[in-house]
Amino acid sequence: MNKDNSEITTNNTNIIIHRPSKSKSLSTSPLRNHPDYIITPSKNSGQSAYTNYQTQNLAQESLRRIIEDYIRYFAAGDNHTARAKRNDLSYFLLFLAGNNPENIDNVAVYDWTFQTTNSFIEKRIELGESPTTVARRLATIKHFGRTLAERVSGYINPARGVRPPLSEQTKPNSLTTQELESLKETLKILYEHVGNNFNLYRNNFLLELLLATGLRADEVRLLTLGQLSEDLQFFQKVKTKGKKFRSVYLDSQIRINLEKYLAKREKYLIKNLENYRATTKEEKSKFPIFVSTRNASILNPKSLGLAPKTIWRVIADFGRKTNLLAETNKRISKIHPHKLRHTFAHEVLDSSKDIRLLAQILGHSSVTTTMVYTERTKDDIVNAIETKIQKKGKTICK
Repeated sequence: MNKDNSEITTNNTNIIIHRPSKSKSLSTSPLRNHPDYIITPSKNSGQSAYTNYQTQNLAQESLRRIIEDYIRYFAAGDNHTARAKRNDLSYFLLFLAGNNPENIDNVAVYDWTFQTTNSFIEKRIELGESPTTVARRLATIKHFGRTLAERVSGYINPARGVRPPLSEQTKPNSLTTQELESLKETLKILYEHVGNNFNLYRNNFLLELLLATGLRADEVRLLTLGQLSEDLQFFQKVKTKGKKFRSVYLDSQIRINLEKYLAKREKYLIKNLENYRATTKEEKSKFPIFVSTRNASILNPKSLGLAPKTIWRVIADFGRKTNLLAETNKRISKIHPHKLRHTFAHEVLDSSKDIRLLAQILGHSSVTTTMVYTERTKDDIVNAIETKIQKKGKTICK
């Protein structure tokens, strides 16, 4: 068997090596959405040894063990960012083990150097990963090293000086005006044929809300009834990516549809969730906005929420349905929740021309992050230069 054909997971922070089929080999499919080498967070959130390492002993410590401790502190969630951190560190750990899972336990902290980090970055580029993905992997490794250096006096982050691959700054990909029109037309048709199917109605409103607010997939998934203001104008205390909180405004049209959705949601829960009628207003406030009673317990409000992958799957399905219903010239490119967020952002910026306002609406901690929406495409550049030449109407050479 190819030595790459293994999978790393953890059970209560102990990494377990699995042996998947050859079709899951990293060497044959380096860019799969779900990498082979995944470290799953420990369900035990108790005291970690992460703060108890000593400088003189650190070099000999198992890197795997320290990574597991780091994950418990910084990547134990089921959101997209936490999963990405675990995947990044899994790939890096296996690389240091020579792509041999049997060597994982033998990798010590002293094996992690500036040179090995740089080699890892070069290898990911060689495998065909995009500069953006590789830069994210490096950012995860740097954060891991930085937090370890903060906890162990005298330790220097080996990845500190490693430079990320350069990539051309591009405008975030969003739906075109025509694509957005096609998607909304599909949504209208689907609403007309939803009947009494709550799940279909819920999915339709989910798409609407993402388009109307620019919420991230994890943000919308974790919304609870208690975060909704009494006048339905705001979702309050929405936790952002940077562990900060913001209020998200709901426009007049989405508020009308939200009321309709909440009424259907209430009937659905009464019918499908045992003892729901007996719950108090305070207990209901902890229930997710977007619910599913499959494998759910009224004693555990989080169990009623949608899985992270469900939201991505629902949105992708809207893209497929649109292309089935639309005329050939009205078909759309693949969509996902973040593409809807980009679409919302471009609409707000086009209408307001206020980058600071957009940063606040999107929940960006720095306006620098938001500046990416001001980038211009190559067509924009070409048109601007050609327009300048046409206005002058003269050439230097005759």
